[in-house]
Amino acid sequence: MENETMEIETNETEKVKKANSEKDSLANRFVKNVILNDKNKYMFISLSFAVVHIIILTLFAIGGVPPMVMFNAFSVIFYLIMGLVWARREKMTYVFIGLISEVMVQAVLATLLSGWATGFMVYTIVLIPVCFYMAYTLEEIKNSLEIAVFASITISITYMIVLVITRHVEPVRKMDAVVDEIFFYFNNVIALLFSSAFSMLYIIEIKIKQKNLIGENVELEEQANYDKLTHLLNRNSLDKFLNDTIEYSENEDKNFCILMADIDDFKQVNDTYGHDFGDEVLKKIAAIVSNDVRQGDLVFRWGGEEILVIVKADMRAATNVAHRICNHVATSITRYKDIDIRVTITIGVAAYMKGMSAEELIKQADVKLYYGKKHGKDQVVA
Repeated sequence: MENETMEIETNETEKVKKANSEKDSLANRFVKNVILNDKNKYMFISLSFAVVHIIILTLFAIGGVPPMVMFNAFSVIFYLIMGLVWARREKMTYVFIGLISEVMVQAVLATLLSGWATGFMVYTIVLIPVCFYMAYTLEEIKNSLEIAVFASITISITYMIVLVITRHVEPVRKMDAVVDEIFFYFNNVIALLFSSAFSMLYIIEIKIKQKNLIGENVELEEQANYDKLTHLLNRNSLDKFLNDTIEYSENEDKNFCILMADIDDFKQVNDTYGHDFGDEVLKKIAAIVSNDVRQGDLVFRWGGEEILVIVKADMRAATNVAHRICNHVATSITRYKDIDIRVTITIGVAAYMKGMSAEELIKQADVKLYYGKKHGKDQVVA
């Protein structure tokens, strides 16, 4: 077997680089910097509202409704302040209250002055899901369901009151039918656009949070079941896997063995070269063992420098696996900070016999390992 050299820049480093490259893609940057960033998101929304109000202001000027021209001039300034000051300073409670209040006042005034046919009250319907979206996503009011419920009830009551009023009272300033028609289609189109935009934002954020939750669960499972240094299964997970294997062996009359491996003179490695070098040796040995076992075999970090393997085969096959590991380790080189070193490993092999407990099986492998340590090391004892 050819000698192997361990470099500090491993495949894990390459994976990190690849992940970082993917994160820098345009789509991911947009999600990170706009959708998940309240400041940038509400700056964009506020400035968009300012543009919409410039158009509304122009239409009211054409329709001859000075009060609404003045109000929309105020609204443009208001949204500029909201986007360039409040959102930038992350005063999101102000943004929430300001957006809901301005849209409500605009819709009510425009409807009472110019009539229901202009379509301004459609904005109040859009506000209800927007309230819940903002209450769900904004950190300052996050999970404050009562705020969204209160706002929605207020909006609904206001909508019904204005509906009743306009059914019995004529508009204060009736505009030209053409302007009314333009307003009707414009307001409905804008309402649909913003409703769709907030719905898509909601779905995207839900999916991102679900993905993050899955990632967190995987990480927690990794921490619970795997050794952080070697990425082998840890001792805590051994009980379940070993007991399951014993149960399967008893029920199906299948053979299995365990290998108990220990790095020879590992304390001397740590004392001579330091614990960082010792960690590199451990990672190298863990990688060799993982690569040399067969598909379906399980590898655990049993102790400090001990590795336990469940080999789902008879003693002959398990012994062959142990010899392969032992020879591979002995012919490999670990390199760290321009230092090369060879280490060896001793392995005890124990076969499961019907009626054995997990403790008895491990003890048998440990006894054979101890024998190998006392009689020369760098060997397999079966």
